[in-house]
Amino acid sequence: MADLIVFRCPQTGMNVQTHLEKGQRQEGRSFASFACPACTRLHFIDLASGQPISRED
Repeated sequence: MADLIVFRCPQTGMNVQTHLEKGQRQEGRSFASFACPACTRLHFIDLASGQPISRED
């Protein structure tokens, strides 16, 4: 089963929708990579929050 998540693309500032596959919850922070349809770049999404990691993290 997949959840639909919406995140803001760090490059364009646009809201982007993608599917996030449900898996077993892991301890600590986990990330998954997604090809962004807004800017065609690869972003890493924090699986706990559904938000892209930023340079400040």
